[in-house]
Amino acid sequence: MIKATKIEKSYNGEKVLLGVSLDIADGEFISIMGESGSGKSTLLSILGGFLDADAGTVLLDGEDISKMSEGRLAQIRSSTLGFVFQSYRLIPTLSVRDNMLLPATLGGKRESELVGYLDKLSRSLEISHLFDKFPDQLSGGQSQRVAIARSLLYMPKTLILDEPTGALDSEMEKKVMELLVSINREMGTTIVQVTHSKTVAEYGNRIIYLKDGKIV
Repeated sequence: MIKATKIEKSYNGEKVLLGVSLDIADGEFISIMGESGSGKSTLLSILGGFLDADAGTVLLDGEDISKMSEGRLAQIRSSTLGFVFQSYRLIPTLSVRDNMLLPATLGGKRESELVGYLDKLSRSLEISHLFDKFPDQLSGGQSQRVAIARSLLYMPKTLILDEPTGALDSEMEKKVMELLVSINREMGTTIVQVTHSKTVAEYGNRIIYLKDGKIV
């Protein structure tokens, strides 16, 4: 469970989040919507422990994220908490296959354990033919699919996605969202996504709207 309480965040004196409180139960699929500048991506980064709030707390399974060491955060991100960034954050010197495997192997899984699921995800997302490519050889949509597969490969308990289909065409968007729904339902994975798309948001079982740094 994720429990955010009275989260505040400012940049250069401009307030972005104004006391946001949010409870996300295990197994929920939450969509967060709002106009540009409403604080969506900032909130996601705070929920994932990538950004410190100015005030308020975020509890992940009862543990305060702000009090975790970098080592503890790294352990969580390579085992139980997946995050897909808008910028993808693929490592340029690693092949697509190695980019996909890296977080899971850092989390202690053996490559031999992952091969079957890697192949299944890659077929679903139509990226099997890209395994030997490098990030600078990929389109935006291909990079996005690789980043999603990477986050799913170690079967995180919670998956956080920032605009997961922003670079995809409508056909691939549908495939990605159906894959996320099946993972949510079959594996009980908690999913939190930010999206501008009403169509994408409606794949979730709850939609939260942010406006001017507040939930409305």
